[in-house]
Amino acid sequence: MLQETCFWNVDSPSPRSFMNKSLPESADVVVIGGGFTGLSAALRLAKARVQVVLLEGQTVGWGASSRNGGQALSCMPRNFTDLVKEHGEERTVEMFQTSIQAVDTVERIIREEKIDCDFARNGHIEAASKPAHFDVFKAEQDALKRFLNYEVQVLSKEKVSSELGTNLYHGLMVNSRSAGLQPARFVHGLATAADRSGADIHEGIRVLRIEPEGPSGTNTHPFKILTDQGALTAKEVILAANAWIGEIIPQFRNRVFPAESFIIATKPLSDELAHRLILNRRVVYDTLILLSYYCLSRDNRMVWGGRDAATGASAKKNVERLRKGMVDAFPELESAQVEFYWSGTLGLTLDQNPHAGRVDGMWYSMCYVGHGVALATFMGEQLAKAILGEEYLNPFDGIKMPVVPSIRGKPWFVNLGKSWYRFLDAVS
Repeated sequence: MLQETCFWNVDSPSPRSFMNKSLPESADVVVIGGGFTGLSAALRLAKARVQVVLLEGQTVGWGASSRNGGQALSCMPRNFTDLVKEHGEERTVEMFQTSIQAVDTVERIIREEKIDCDFARNGHIEAASKPAHFDVFKAEQDALKRFLNYEVQVLSKEKVSSELGTNLYHGLMVNSRSAGLQPARFVHGLATAADRSGADIHEGIRVLRIEPEGPSGTNTHPFKILTDQGALTAKEVILAANAWIGEIIPQFRNRVFPAESFIIATKPLSDELAHRLILNRRVVYDTLILLSYYCLSRDNRMVWGGRDAATGASAKKNVERLRKGMVDAFPELESAQVEFYWSGTLGLTLDQNPHAGRVDGMWYSMCYVGHGVALATFMGEQLAKAILGEEYLNPFDGIKMPVVPSIRGKPWFVNLGKSWYRFLDAVS
């Protein structure tokens, strides 16, 4: 029987509740958003003995942080050559260095905080959906070696079987430094660690708006955060609300938009079949714009996700679309039963870039284009280091966000965009 709930949450111990707590009158830092970005920032600040309050409108990890594909990727969402054309060589090198350090950061936090989340640094596979995409792999391999001395392995179509039990792809690029993990266990582990270190976490509190209390030079708490359960003031604010940031900060309206990515999980497969499908238990995604991504859970479920499912469509319709993609890649899963179906909401911009920096004196980081497990965790920590006056890394600062059509409450924009992406996938 199909369960319309996130498998990762079912597979995770019940997290501690941070509901029904009284708000303090003030804080050194208020973090808005309880996903990877906000929690990693809160953890780093709390360890530095900073009075930090985190406000989450739902529950910790409620958005994409607990509902994603479990891929901590040591790469950028777009290839090196395209990013150089848009941002120049220096910034692009810094972006890729950030992505490499991001997975190291995730591993360090898991080790230091003893988070049980099935972390395994088995690497990731990017699978060429078309012959032309494989040619891009070879150029990417050369660029990463030349500019970063970073090694990836490129496998021709004839060698795909050494990694995947499928004939669908035209070659692979293997990055051995990426990792897979159980995202719900990781995000709940971050919350536990932040709470243990002294962060004051609040769930079920919706931030309505943020008002200036006065010039920062004359007011030690220049920000007033108004919520549906009262107000508090802060010296610093970190905006980590991602897809919902436009509901709080007017400057991000019509620039950041929510997009749902849908996932299914089968019943557990036999050890033999699981090994035959993904030989080295790497996490995988393909090269289409409306890409598919997948991995094996610790109990050998095929966890298969993709954006080629429609917001507002029935669960049955979306499961059929996702299942077709899975079976097209792995015909042996024709008889596999899908047991779980869910979605997670990403924050995206039209330029498909992550964005981080300051707006009206407040810090923000968001829109990780499906690479948020590692990048969000890393960037949250970097924002905390900036507030602490420490050296930090942010190659995404100053990247302008293009304006998108008005989408408030209208999923038609996302579905129209997916139709356009399907066309591009067909002709590219």
